[in-house]
Amino acid sequence: MILKTLKKVCFFKALTPKETEQILSIAKLRRYRAGEMVFMREEVGSTFFIVKSGRIKIFTAIGASKKKTFAYLKKGDFFGEMSLLGVQVRSASAQATEDSELIVISKRNFRALVLQSPDFVIKLLYTLANRLNKCDKEIESMLYHNSLGRLADAILDLVKDKHSSPVKVRINQSELAEYMGTTRVPVCRAVSTLKRSGVIDFNRGEITVLNMEQLRSISGNAAGPLHPPAHVHGKF
Repeated sequence: MILKTLKKVCFFKALTPKETEQILSIAKLRRYRAGEMVFMREEVGSTFFIVKSGRIKIFTAIGASKKKTFAYLKKGDFFGEMSLLGVQVRSASAQATEDSELIVISKRNFRALVLQSPDFVIKLLYTLANRLNKCDKEIESMLYHNSLGRLADAILDLVKDKHSSPVKVRINQSELAEYMGTTRVPVCRAVSTLKRSGVIDFNRGEITVLNMEQLRSISGNAAGPLHPPAHVHGKF
C-alpha cells in the first residue's frame, strides 16, 4: 500500500524496484485521528510527510481569533519539507481533518535523498515554486480583488484537481473563511451572490461548480501551475 502511494507522488513516479525498496526501508507509517495535530507552527522539524490516506489541513493563526488555511492535502501530497531544507522550524501547523495515515521519512534520510539525486531536487524545486506562485496569487487577490473575486479564486484552487462532472468540493463556510483568511460574514455574502447568479451551488458543506467559465471570469485568473520537464526522472 505504501508503494502505491509513493507512485502517486510526482518525484517518486519513476522509481526502479531497487529504488523503491530503498525508500520503503527508510519510511515509517503513522496514523492520526480526525482533529489530531501532526505538528505545530514554530516546532523544530525533523520529519517529511506523504499522505497515504485521509486529509491534512496546513494552516496558521492570524491574531487570536482568525486562521489562514494554506492547503488541504490528500492522498499522494507531501508536506514538511521546508523545515528540513534550512528553515529549521515549522512555518505552519498541520492537522488531520479526518482519520489519516502518513508515510514519514526522517530528516537524515530526507537529506540523503537530496544529496544522492539531482533529479529529486529539481522536482522538489518545481513543487516549491508552484507553492510560492500560489502565495503570490493569494497576496495579489487580497490586495486587488473584492470578496467575490477572492471566493472565486479560492474555489478554483480547491477544485483544480477534481475531475467529476459537475465539479464538487467538500468544505463548510468556516473552513472556506479560513482558506480565504477572512471571517464568515463576507464569505456568506459572496457565496449567496454566486448561488443567485447560478455560478455555484452550496449545500450541506459541499460546493458544486455550475458554471466554470463564469467562475474563471469572476476570478480573472488564467495562469496555471508550473510543470517539470517531461524528461526529468527520479534517481535515488
